[in-house]
Amino acid sequence: MFRVLVVFFHYGVCCIFAEKSSFFMRKVFSVLLIFLSVMAIAQDKGKKVYSKGGIRIDPSLIDEQVGDSVKKVSAVFHFKNDLRDYFIKILNLEGKTYAQGISEFVTLDFNSKKGGDLHRKVEKLTNIKIEDGKFISDQIKASFVYLKDKKTMYGKETSSIKLMICSKRDKNGTINCRINDDDNKIIPEEIPGKYPQSSFTRLGIKDLKGKNPKELNLMKKEIYARYGYRFQDKNDANYFFSQDWYEPIVDNKLIELNDLEKDNIAMINLYEGGTQYKDLNKKSYSHIFPLETTSSTLYDKNTLKSVKYIKQDTVKGSKCQYTEYNRKGIAVSQQDCMINNYNYINYFNKDILTEQTTHSKDTYFYYSEDGLPSKSVKVDYKTGNTEEVYYFYDKDESIIKKEIFLNNNYNSTVYYDYDSKGNIKKEYYKDTQGKEEMVTEYFYDEDDIIIGRLENKDMRCDYTYNDLKDVVLKTKCYRIINDREYIRLKWDRDVLETNRVKHNRISSIKLIERENYINSLSIIEAKYY
Repeated sequence: MFRVLVVFFHYGVCCIFAEKSSFFMRKVFSVLLIFLSVMAIAQDKGKKVYSKGGIRIDPSLIDEQVGDSVKKVSAVFHFKNDLRDYFIKILNLEGKTYAQGISEFVTLDFNSKKGGDLHRKVEKLTNIKIEDGKFISDQIKASFVYLKDKKTMYGKETSSIKLMICSKRDKNGTINCRINDDDNKIIPEEIPGKYPQSSFTRLGIKDLKGKNPKELNLMKKEIYARYGYRFQDKNDANYFFSQDWYEPIVDNKLIELNDLEKDNIAMINLYEGGTQYKDLNKKSYSHIFPLETTSSTLYDKNTLKSVKYIKQDTVKGSKCQYTEYNRKGIAVSQQDCMINNYNYINYFNKDILTEQTTHSKDTYFYYSEDGLPSKSVKVDYKTGNTEEVYYFYDKDESIIKKEIFLNNNYNSTVYYDYDSKGNIKKEYYKDTQGKEEMVTEYFYDEDDIIIGRLENKDMRCDYTYNDLKDVVLKTKCYRIINDREYIRLKWDRDVLETNRVKHNRISSIKLIERENYINSLSIIEAKYY
């Protein structure tokens, strides 16, 4: 519009000057106005041109300053052109974002019971980030915007968030930005099937307990059916064809589930008993499970039933913890006896740990087909963070490294080295040059009892045991600087009374404990099956 006015003004003024000005002045003024016209035309180049559904949108209606308001968006954003539809599905759950790109078009096939087969390609988007109003993945880059309504007063609280995909600059320097036609919020009521939660929330043992095999099978297959999976089993095919929401696709290879759905299928498979049991008491698994299974203990963990630990301290007050174990010697739950509150509860299915619940965190465990722990997901409800950890093994099935991801982003890798007897020898990280850092080394005696550790070649901790090596009598952590010993932690125990049962197992023990020179009386009671 500005360009049209300038050109119009140009010709009008030229006409006025035609009679009253010299030829030279008319020439100068004409050149000046032509320059202004060119500048106005150039001003349009390099700008963003917005469109929605093929129709240009006034730039004044676009607000790209969305800030943090998109951090928790869960929606399906729809883009459409003459050839096909394209959807971007974004689900925020527990501080983690799952996203998929879905392209589809329909061709008529009158042999189909539905009257047409859906051609849909689902692509899992990877390395996702949502920050500063931008959506970034390996496959696509987009922005979130507000689209104002001319008819109503603009307010960010009432305006819907749109997703915008922009092209690269064309030969004129213009960036063409396409805004999604419509968007639908992802809420459980809009997810079809009897068990929509399997595509919307993380399934734990509590969600699966009490369901019969038929229900578990349907819960799992509905995840695939929502993508249009074409079932070969006649009974499955007949059931899903009878559902109004089901649309079969041409090729099952075009389906790619997101990580949440894969986790839920793994959890259902685990509950159905499809995973072989591995002994969780193996030493190298102590890097996964926060359970009392692999440390030096006061009891025979293979027949242990429960342990009650009571600490009476006249200075700090009293403390009591009660831990229950299953027949594999793995802790099932730990309770604070004083306030009758659980520190954690572990859920098992057929001797396999599936979930650990604390006051503010849930940790889910997943396994490979051969029964090795392959992944854990920790959800922190206080911070909203999700931590995913992937485990890697050597030929002896010992964990050699774990990769940690926090809210979609790679965080760190922890490496582990072992001695010939399978004892962990070293735990460390690596810097960008591959140099070991934050190294912790562990030391053992001839009976493979841990007797100390060294952290960062700086802090040393030593442990001293009784004659039977089942009670730690002393713990000392210190630094040596200029040949002098600087104590950071000192913990001593005097055994007052010990009761033992069959095979010399400890049933109770009474100790005077001194932690940094503060005395307390402690009693440990163990029960066995």
